[in-house]
Amino acid sequence: MEENENQNQNEVNQEIFETKQELKNETLNTVKQVKESMKNVNVKEEAKVTKGFVTEMLKNPLGKIEEIANDSSNKHFKTAIILVIIWVIAALLGSISFKYFSWRLFGSTLLSYIKIILAPLLTVVVMSVIIFLLNKKEKKSLITVLTTVTTAQLPVIIAEVINLLVLFSSSILKITSKISGFFSIISIVFLYFAIRDLYGEKEEKVAFKNFVIVEAIYVVVSFVISYLGIYI
Repeated sequence: MEENENQNQNEVNQEIFETKQELKNETLNTVKQVKESMKNVNVKEEAKVTKGFVTEMLKNPLGKIEEIANDSSNKHFKTAIILVIIWVIAALLGSISFKYFSWRLFGSTLLSYIKIILAPLLTVVVMSVIIFLLNKKEKKSLITVLTTVTTAQLPVIIAEVINLLVLFSSSILKITSKISGFFSIISIVFLYFAIRDLYGEKEEKVAFKNFVIVEAIYVVVSFVISYLGIYI
């Protein structure tokens, strides 16, 4: 009995070690790809590509998500990086403009701005790492998962950009807040299909179960991170 328990423990330890090593290798590869993708960036050309990508998403969002989730070439990774950058800039500009209305909420220190910058990044990274680690059925690269999750977050990114209208009039906040709420719901729906496609799961009951598990872990992690003053 004791020998079996030791054997089981060794197998668990080995699996944990392999998982850590896999995540480490994927992280290093992702960082490398980010550096490579951002070399010699042609702003005009990338803006055109990003615009086309958004247009395709608006025409056929679920089809585009499925395409990206199954794209081993990761041709849209650079676009995903640019979308996250847009998200970060919009969130940062929005927080600076809001200072005129509520210093108490948005702060005035460098640390508060760093937290605002980190929030979109962690939103994508945390969700992607959870999916990557849990997906044992049809393993995808971390880059593929990051690109797919970012694509699912597109409605939230668009909402963040729309929120910048508050720069011109604070009264618009009533409208933009409702838009943000609606777009957040759409993003959750997109995320469900993103997880389903990344897992390669066709049975809806199993796909929904996977989605709930991922979301539950994400909520717990986001709650812990919130103690650092970063809200994802």
